Amino acid sequence: MVAFAPLPALTPLESKLESKRDPSAAARTFDVVIVGAGMVGSALAAALAGSSLKVALVEARDLSLGMGPDGRASALGLGSIQLFEAIGAWDLMRQLGVSPIERIEISDGDFRGVAHLRHSDIDQPALGYIVENRVTQIGLQQVLRSADNIHLISPARIQGFATDAQQAWQIIHLETDLEPGSLHPDQKPTLITIKTKLLVACDGVHSQVRQQAGIPVRAWGYGQSCLVSTVTTERPHHQVAYERFRPWGPFAILPMTPSAQSLGESSEYSHRSCVVWTISDIERERLMALSEAEFLAAMAPSFGSQLGALLSASPRACYQPRRLHAQRYTAPRLALVGDAAHSTHPVGGQGVNMGLRDVTQLAQLVLTAAAEQQDPGSDLVLKRYEGSRSWDNRAVLLGTDIANRAFSNNWILLREARRLGILTLEHALWLKRPLMRQAMGIAPYHPRLQGSLRSQPQTMPSKSMPSIGVSEPSR
Repeated sequence: MVAFAPLPALTPLESKLESKRDPSAAARTFDVVIVGAGMVGSALAAALAGSSLKVALVEARDLSLGMGPDGRASALGLGSIQLFEAIGAWDLMRQLGVSPIERIEISDGDFRGVAHLRHSDIDQPALGYIVENRVTQIGLQQVLRSADNIHLISPARIQGFATDAQQAWQIIHLETDLEPGSLHPDQKPTLITIKTKLLVACDGVHSQVRQQAGIPVRAWGYGQSCLVSTVTTERPHHQVAYERFRPWGPFAILPMTPSAQSLGESSEYSHRSCVVWTISDIERERLMALSEAEFLAAMAPSFGSQLGALLSASPRACYQPRRLHAQRYTAPRLALVGDAAHSTHPVGGQGVNMGLRDVTQLAQLVLTAAAEQQDPGSDLVLKRYEGSRSWDNRAVLLGTDIANRAFSNNWILLREARRLGILTLEHALWLKRPLMRQAMGIAPYHPRLQGSLRSQPQTMPSKSMPSIGVSEPSR
C-alpha cells in the first residue's frame, strides 16, 4: 500500500504582465483575454497554452493566497477527460488521485427496480471520474506555469470595456492592487488599460462581464437546496455511484479517493463518498444546524444500507441551485463560457461538463483561426461558437429540468411512469447506450479538441508550494 502523503499545494502563477512595468502599447495588447481563473477559465487558458496566441488570464482573487483541502469535487464526464488529456493536464491529475465511476445505480423511492449503467455498456474503462476541484486546478496550473504565452493579471477587476470605433479591438479597463492592506489609505488602486481581439467571460453565474455587456438571461430557482458533505462508510464503495430519487429531490452518492491526503492510491477499496442531498429550502436550516451524529442519523434513511453504517461526515456546505441561460452567448469581440452562459440543477452532474464542452469548442475555433492567420475574435468565429454550443446546452438544460421536476414529484401517475422508465432503461441497451454517451460527453456531435497542443508527460512537483483558493467549482 502506498503511504498517505499531502497533496502538493497549488502554486500561484507568476504574473507576467509586462504592462505593469512597460507602458508600451505592445505590452498591453493580447489576442485573447479570459476573465475568471476558476476551473473553466483555467482550462481555456491551458487549451491555448503553447500556441502563437498571446493570452491574458484575469482573476479578481489574489492567487498567492491559499486554502487547504476543502473536499469539493466534480463529476467529470469522458468528454471532459478527453479535453484534459489533449491539453496535458490529465496525467498529473491521475497521479494526484481520481476516482473512476464504473457503475451507476438509479432507483426511485422504495421501488425495488433499479437501472444499472455500466462502463462496459459503452466499451469504456469508466463512466466518468470524481475529481477534487483542487486536483483539477493543480493539473491546469502545471500546464499554465510552463507556457510563455499565458500572462496572469491577479488580483484585478474589470471596471469597464468597449469595442473601438472600428470594432477591431475590445478595450478593457482594469483595477489592480486589490489585496487588502496593500495600499496606503490615501492611495488608490492602479488602473490599467489593455486591449484584445477576444474577451472571454468565465466569471461564473453572477458574471460581471455578462452584466456589463447587457446580455439578458432567463433564470429561476427550484425551491430546493443542495447539501454537500463527504462521508465515510462501513464498507467500500467499489467505484459505484448511486442516484436515488426522492419526492423532495435527488440524492446522489459519488465514490471518492480514500483520503483528502491520499497520493496515487487506488480508490477501489475507499470508504469515502461525496453526498449531494437535494432538500427543500424549509429543511435547509434545520439540517445545517444538526450535530454530526444527528446529521448522519437524519441522512441514513435516504443513504440506504449498501455501504453499511455511516461513520463520519465532513462539515456541510449548502447552495441553492438555479437554472440560468443567457439569451445569447456572444457580442462583438466577446464570448460567454461556462456558468457565465448557463447554469443548471446538479442532477446528472452536467454543469461543469457543459462548461468544458464550451471550452473545447471555443478553443478549437480560436486555434484554427490562429493557424490560418485569421482574427480569433471575428464575427465568424463567434457565430460558429454560439451556433454549435447553444443547441447542445439548451437540450441539456431542458433534459435536466424535466428530470428534476419529474423525479421530485410524488403524483401517482408520474411516479408509475418514471418507474416504468427505470425498468425500460435497465433492459433496453439500444436506448441506454446513446443516453449514456450523451451524458458522458462523447456523443458523435460533441466537440473534441483536435491536434496535440501539449503532450509532454508531467511529473509530480518536488515540494509543497503556496496554494490558491477556488471560489466556484465550475465557472
